[in-house]
Amino acid sequence: MPDPYEIAAWRFEQIAPLVDASLAETQRRVAVRERTRKPVAWPQGGRPRPIPRSTLYRWLKAYRKHGYPGLLPKVRADRGAPRRADTPVWIGYAIGLLYEQPQRSLTQLEAYLRLEFENYRLSRSSLARHLRAHPAFSGIEKLRQGHKSKLRALYEAQHPHEGWQLDGKGPFTVRLQREGRIQVHVLSVLDDHSRYALAAQLAGAESEAAAITVFEHAVGKWGLADRFQFDAGSAFDAKGFRQGLAQLGVHRNAVKVRTPEWQGKIEAYHRCLKRWFVNELPCQEVVDREHLQQLLEAMVALLYNRHHHRELATTPEKRLGARLSPRQVSLDVLRRAFFLETTAKAHPKTGEVRLPNGALRVPVPFAGQRQRFAYHPVHAGLAALITPDGREIALSAFTKQPLSAVAPQTPKRGTGQLQKLLDRWHGHERPNAQPGFGLPEVFAALATLLGRRVPACEREARTVLGFYRTHGPLPRQPFLAACARTAQSLGTGRPLSAYLADLARQIGAQRPPPANPDPPEPDEP
Repeated sequence: MPDPYEIAAWRFEQIAPLVDASLAETQRRVAVRERTRKPVAWPQGGRPRPIPRSTLYRWLKAYRKHGYPGLLPKVRADRGAPRRADTPVWIGYAIGLLYEQPQRSLTQLEAYLRLEFENYRLSRSSLARHLRAHPAFSGIEKLRQGHKSKLRALYEAQHPHEGWQLDGKGPFTVRLQREGRIQVHVLSVLDDHSRYALAAQLAGAESEAAAITVFEHAVGKWGLADRFQFDAGSAFDAKGFRQGLAQLGVHRNAVKVRTPEWQGKIEAYHRCLKRWFVNELPCQEVVDREHLQQLLEAMVALLYNRHHHRELATTPEKRLGARLSPRQVSLDVLRRAFFLETTAKAHPKTGEVRLPNGALRVPVPFAGQRQRFAYHPVHAGLAALITPDGREIALSAFTKQPLSAVAPQTPKRGTGQLQKLLDRWHGHERPNAQPGFGLPEVFAALATLLGRRVPACEREARTVLGFYRTHGPLPRQPFLAACARTAQSLGTGRPLSAYLADLARQIGAQRPPPANPDPPEPDEP
C-alpha cells in the first residue's frame, strides 16, 4: 500500500479546483466534470478510472473540517480480524488440523472444514491469511520439512487414454487394528493427458502380481491405452506382465534407470499421495486391509481427481470428462492375456493338480498324467488344461468339503479425517456420525476445560501436540468424560500441564494391561 501522506497529497490535487477561491464557478464545474468522466491513475494502483462525484465532495468536506489530516486514508478498526462470527472457530479447527499433520495442504484443509462445518464460507486466500495471523502458526512452519524442486520434462498426450503411466510408491508403514503394523505399497495408473488417477491399488510388495492387478482394474473400467509407460522395476519388467501387454497390443515404453523426469506426472501425483494419504494415516484408525483400500479410493476420487490443477487450469476429472478408450476388451480376453504356462501331473485317484495359483481338479481321462496347463498368476483357481491337440479345458477348484456360507459384510469404520471422506464417497452428503476425535477436538475440549482459547501460543500448541501423539487417537466420549472428571477434581485456575497430567493418568488407567502369552512355570519342589 502506498504511503498515506502520498495518498493525501494526491487527493488534495484532485479537490484543489474546488477549494481555490480564485476560480470561477464555470471553471469549478469543468474541473469536477473532468474528474468524474475522465479516467485517472490512482495511487493504489490498478487500471485508471474516473473519480465518483460523491467521493470528490466527501474529500472536500473532510478537508474543510479537519484540514490536510482529513485527507489521510482511514484504517479499519477491525483490520486483520475475522469479519464473520464463525471464523475464529473455523481457524482454530484448521490450526488443530495442521498441528495434527503439518503437511496438510490448503486443499485438504478446505475439504475437512467443509466436512466438519456445514456453513463454512471462507475463500482459500482468506483461510491462508487468517492462518498466518494466528499466534500458533509459527510452530507449524517449524514442523514442516522443505522439499527441493527438480526440473521436469514437458510433454503431454494429445488425447485421453493415448498414454498411461504406471508406478509404485512405498513401502510405508500403517497400523491396522486387526493385524498391527504392516508395510504396504501403492501402485497407481495415471492418464497422461488428464492426470486422472485411473486406478490405485494397495499391495504388500511391488510385484508382478500387483502390477497385473492394478492394470486389470484400470482396463476393466476404462479400456486399453495405446501406450503404457513405466520404469525398469522388476515388477513391470517381469515376463508375464510384458507378455500380457504384447498380446493386448499395448506399446510398452520403459523408462531408463535414474530418469524420474520422464515420469514427471506420476511423480507429482505421488507427492499428493504422500501428503493427502500417507501422512494422514497416523491420524486415522484403520480396521484392516480392505478398509485401507477403501480409504485410498475415497481420497483419490474426492481429493486428487477433483483438485484444481494449475497447469491444466481445471481438475483431472473435468479434463478426462469420463471418456472411455475406443479400445474396449472383454474381461475374459483381458485375463487370458496374462496366462502363464507350466507342466504338472494330476493325482491318479483324486484328479488334484497343484498349480502356482491353487489346487484344481482335472477331468477323469487326464488323471495321473503329466499335462500342460495355463494359469493366471493373480486370480486363484483361474486355469485351463491344454490338450495335446491344442484345445483348452477350463478347470474347477479342488475342494475337500463344501464352501461355508459367506458372512454378511459390514461397513468398516474408524476415527479420522479420511473416514469422513469415505462416508462422503459412499454417498453420505454429511457424515452420519462423528467418526473422529482428532487434535482440533482436543483443542476445543481443553478450551472448555480451562475457560479460554487453546492453543494460546506456539509453546502451548506443541505441548498439546505431544500429549496427543502419545495418547491419541482418542475416543470421543471417554475423553470428554475424563475432562469432566478432571474439571471436578482439579477445579479452575490450574496450569495446562496439571490438567494434561491428570488426563494422561486416567487414559493409562482405562487401557487394559498387556496380555502375558507365557505363564510363569511353577516352582520346583
